[in-house]
Amino acid sequence: MPNTETVAELFELAIASERVAEELYLGFKARFARHQDAADFWGHYAREEVGHARWLERIRDDSRPERLSALADPFILTSVRSFLQFSPQHTLEEVKDLEDAFQAANDLENSEINVVFEFIIANFSSADEGRSFLRSQLREHIAILMVEFPARFSHPERRQFVKALE
Repeated sequence: MPNTETVAELFELAIASERVAEELYLGFKARFARHQDAADFWGHYAREEVGHARWLERIRDDSRPERLSALADPFILTSVRSFLQFSPQHTLEEVKDLEDAFQAANDLENSEINVVFEFIIANFSSADEGRSFLRSQLREHIAILMVEFPARFSHPERRQFVKALE
């Protein structure tokens, strides 16, 4: 069956993926509310996802109609659809401690969704925005988990002692 999905639909799926990540991080914020620094970190990460969704909306809104109505790349559609199979609720149910949350976030941030964003940056961001700047923003977002996570929870053993609220 030939692909009939458009670039506009790809953008909608990519935006939805950011909302999925936001939902997960807001769930982590609630599950670790007893530890303000951890809750604040997850809240910050959730806000970054909101910013990514807005960035995608802006790129979409700035795109020419004929570009949005073009057929989307089937490989990229498969990647974003695969990501959207991810269930924040299921993950939140499985998270028993801060280490579980940290590993789930690491897996999410290093998933195939990055292929989708690289594709969008390469094919739809304008030269004015600076593709290299956007790529560095994506890399920095991923690095925040490793670099800016609260220092007292920098070691996996410490994170394992911080139990999630039910």
